[in-house]
This record gives sequence, structure tokens and C-alpha cells, in this order.
Amino acid sequence: CSPSDPELSEQLHSALEQSGFTESRAALQSAAADVLQQILRSRLNHVDFFVVGSYSEGWGNSLTTLDGRTDANSDIDVMHLIRGREYHQRGLCECDGAPEQHELVNGHIQCSGYASNPASTKPGFTLRPALDDVFAGRLCRYPPIALLLPNCVSNISHPVLEALRKVLTSASSPCHVVHAASPDREGEELRVSTSFLEKRMLRSLTTLQGQLFITLKYLVKKVICHKNGFNQQGLKSYHVKTITFRMVDETPVEQWKKENLVSLTRQSLQMLLDCVEKSREQDRQTPDTPDRSRGRIMDHFFLSDAAIYLKGADKERVDQHLDGIMSTLRTVIDRLPQLLQQFIGSLRPVSDSGTFYFHPFQILPDLRPMPFTKSSALQYYQIYDVVRECLVRLSHSDCSPRSQESLTELIARLPDCALSAREALRALACLKFGYRGTAERVVSLYSGHSVSRGIAWSREKSATEATEKFVMRHLSSRDSAWKFCFQFDQRPKLEFLPGALRERFPFRLSDGYYYFYMNFDALLWALRLELRTDRVARAQDWIRDVSEREDSDEQELQVAAFYCSNLEQLREILKKLKMLEAVLPDGLKKRLQEKWHF
Repeated sequence: CSPSDPELSEQLHSALEQSGFTESRAALQSAAADVLQQILRSRLNHVDFFVVGSYSEGWGNSLTTLDGRTDANSDIDVMHLIRGREYHQRGLCECDGAPEQHELVNGHIQCSGYASNPASTKPGFTLRPALDDVFAGRLCRYPPIALLLPNCVSNISHPVLEALRKVLTSASSPCHVVHAASPDREGEELRVSTSFLEKRMLRSLTTLQGQLFITLKYLVKKVICHKNGFNQQGLKSYHVKTITFRMVDETPVEQWKKENLVSLTRQSLQMLLDCVEKSREQDRQTPDTPDRSRGRIMDHFFLSDAAIYLKGADKERVDQHLDGIMSTLRTVIDRLPQLLQQFIGSLRPVSDSGTFYFHPFQILPDLRPMPFTKSSALQYYQIYDVVRECLVRLSHSDCSPRSQESLTELIARLPDCALSAREALRALACLKFGYRGTAERVVSLYSGHSVSRGIAWSREKSATEATEKFVMRHLSSRDSAWKFCFQFDQRPKLEFLPGALRERFPFRLSDGYYYFYMNFDALLWALRLELRTDRVARAQDWIRDVSEREDSDEQELQVAAFYCSNLEQLREILKKLKMLEAVLPDGLKKRLQEKWHF
């Protein structure tokens, strides 16, 4: 027999908790995003870059587990405020100098001449998430925020409301407009963004409220809209976000109990259905005039006079989309227990240590090379450009004493939080300049060393401990900088490496793009195995670990497969590579054929 709502709620809440969907881990996700933002700003020497969206908000960057890793179909959003571009709203602007003012209508300022394309997307890969670059212009002040008007009654706590008020006046959360417009108004207006208010709201969610948001996002993205679900288009994550905010606003505090999670989910879906039904009814009653905007689904949560629309619906098919969404939502509400059981089955528990993955130089949003100081100690953010420069110099044919000396000095500047990268680069330099014996000693010296694979974050940790300072201290005190993604005009050729390693380092992410990946821990072990410097048992222990770890990456797996001497472990490694849809290099294929007759 089917579980009751309270029983299913307990199961869902427990499964989500075990998969890391807690207030504490969401706070750690947000802190990691703040560190990524600071690294980005420091490298570019530019404060007008902001990491926004689900990666920064703490909730929704993954729908299977909250461990710092981004879902394959999700991305990291970066907003860039364009210097010198500022807009002013008629009736609200109090700026000096009588600047040009624009009318604010339906959450958009009326300003023509801009394409309606808020973001440019950089593709995602197994080893690097997709990135959305959003360009924005400042708006001199926020328009009236419905939630913060004097007569507004809300169940949102006073501290959260005060935090939202601070957003309106803080220099770190400027009001801005993006290149997007309401239906049929493309090129005639710019949308007011409330992304900083949304970030503040999402960062304020309790564990249960965050779990509701994740559950709703799963139902919309994976059940309603997905091609393997109902394949009903028109809804988007922003609709889920708005419904969640409404639920937090309208639901009394005493109803936020874990045994109510299913009923809260059902109420949310019903609220969404009511919005769509109301919109459809208004469409039926409104004359079909040329200036009418179809596809309006709900009111904006923060902007009292703005609407939110269907996603990507053709003007001629809006009614059909609305009818389809209503029908699908009714079916989802009817089948909710079954769908929630499927959701529970899709969740992935976090590791026993609660590992939270954060490798900033692997997911760095901007890969352009930047200058670094020639003297003094390196700051953490400068590690990336020093490592990149070392790889570039290693790929050059220059083997002069001056080249050797300058490269040696540059590598030596890398701190211990980049120990594996430093020692691997040092060994590569030795091989380039003909010092094989020294290279052997270098890679042997730290063979007992372990890199930091992530932040151990147990269930006992509180949200207040998850700060930007804590994350930065973690990165600086351990060997954390060993995974890197680079963009080169052409693949750096490390001709001095043995053929087996030359085709694997650096690792090209895709044939169509010049993105390259370096796992320096894998490179160190590959060098130990190739140079035969390490005890066989220790090297095989590393290969076994790679075969067993859930988080082994493609480069580690390929190195382990090449040197593996245990058939059972090799099969496990190849199974993991197949799951990653990895393309095996020719050298590895040949090795497997010769050694194992695969």
C-alpha cells in the first residue's frame, strides 16, 4: 500500500537530507560562489563581475546531490556590469544633472536599440560546466519592491525582510537591467533584474523551504518539461523560484514541518496551476488586439507591476501551450506520490565524509591569461596564470640556460597549496632540459602526499560556519590547486614526454573547442609509473583508489587504465569511462589490445 502524505514526506525529507540538501550545505555552496567571484574579480582587476544564478544562490545547481558539482544540464551564471552605462527611471530618478530618463512599464524600461538576448553561453563538458555570460547596465535605483511596501503583510521573518531592504542600498548589489524584453517587445525595452533580491531570498531559505524548491524544480525540469517526461514546454526555473517565494511569503511558520513536505509540494503545484488557469481565462476574455501580450502566467514576486511569461511559446500557440500546461499540472498533482518516489530514487547521497567539491581553477568563468607580479609572494588567484605560463614555456622549443633559469624560478614561486602542480611542473622542466634523474627524484619525493579532493563537511556543521573566509582558508592551507582548465589557441605540445603521456596531458575537452584540462595529481602519478620511481604496491594502491572512487575524472581514469595490472580493476575503470562517454586515445586502445586483448 502507498505511504500516507506524512510518511512520504518523512522519506523525501530524509532522502534529500542524505543527498546534502540542507541549509548548512547550501550556505557552503554560496560561500564557494563568493570565493569564485572574488578570484574572478582579482584576476581581472574588475569589481563589476558577479557570480549569480543557482550556483551562487545555494539551491538548485544540482537536482541529485548538493556537493558543489554542477548538473550536466545546469550552468554557472556570471553577470558583467558594463562600465559607463547607466539608466534612469522617469518618476523615480533623483540623480543630479538631469540625465535622460526612461519610462518603466511592466518591469521593463522603454529603451530601444538592444537585441533581446540576455546571455551568451559557453558550452559545458564533463570536466567543466557550461557558463552563461550576462551583460547588464546599471539602473540608478530599484523600483518599488512589493514585498517591502509599508502595507505588505508577510510570513517572511523580520531579519530576512531587513536583509532584503539592505540589498536595495548596498553597493555590492546594484540594480541593473539586462537585454531581455516581454513578448513582442524585442529591441524596444530592457528588463529590470532582481537577481540580488532573489539571491538573498534563496540564501535565506531553511532546509525544508530549500527542499521544497528543489522538489518543485525537479518536477518542472525533469518531469513536466523533459523529453523523457511529459515533454510539455513553457515552464522554466524562474516560475519555480517565484512559486517558492510565494509559498514562503504566504505559508504560516508553523506549517513548515518535515511531515508536511508533500502537502506543501501539492499546494505549490496547485498555486502554479491556479496562475496558469487565471492567465488562460484572461486570454479568453481579452480581445485579440495587436498590442496585447499573450502568455502572461503570473505576477513578478518583487516588482508589483511586472508579469512573468511562458518560456519560448510561439505567439500563435500560446493558448495551446497554456492548455497543455494545465492538463500536465493536473496529472502531476494526481500522480504526485509516484513521481516523488521516482525523485527519491534519482537522488545521490553525499559521501560519508560529506565531501564538498570546489576546484576554482577548473570552473573559472574567464580563462583569458592575465599578468602577474614578477616578485613578492603569489596571491591564491595568481596561481592560475603562473601555472598557465609554465605550461606555455614548457611547450616552447627554447632550451637555453636563460629559459631554464627563468622557468625554474617561476615554478618555485608556486606555494604549497599548489604543491602537486608545482612538483609536476618541476619534473616536466627537468625532462625538458634533459635531467631525467632529477625528474625521478622530484616525483618520488612526495609520493606519500595526498591532494585535497574537497571540503569535508559533516552534518554537524552549521550554516554560520560556511563563510567566504572559511572556504578561502581551506583552499590556502591544503594542496587544493591541482585541477585546471585552460584555453589555448593550440594544444601545448610537451614533446619531451613519453608518447603515452604526451597524448593525455593536457587533455582536450572537445574536438570543436580549444579548452584543455590538467589534473596535476594524475600527472604526478603517471610520471611515477612511467619513470618507474615508485614502489609497485603504492602505485597500484593509487590505481585501485581511482577505480573505486565515485569522483575519479577522465584523465585519472585513463592514466589508471593504461598502467593497470589488475583485470577486475581495469573493467571497473573502463565502465566508469564508458559512463563518462569518454573517447579513448589511440595509445590507450593499443595498450589494452596488446596487454589484455581488448
